Amino acid sequence: MSDAPDQEFSSGLARIVTLGSATVLIATQTIAASVAGGWAIAGFLGLGEYGAYALEAIGLCLGVWAVVTFVRTALKNDPARPRA
Repeated sequence: MSDAPDQEFSSGLARIVTLGSATVLIATQTIAASVAGGWAIAGFLGLGEYGAYALEAIGLCLGVWAVVTFVRTALKNDPARPRA
């Protein structure tokens, strides 16, 4: 018997786990840095509490956009993904 199907399954599972882990790591760092950057800029410019919230919300949106872009690109460039 051949071990090829088991290796193929584990290889696919390994890719999924790797992509998921990378996504969690990158999402956490990107979103935290974006929100913290908004907070820091608002504090530096003296925009007050509501200005800080606004810049944090903008940073959050930018961070989520960056993570979504990363995931789309990673899925598009996955070598095991069937091509149309």
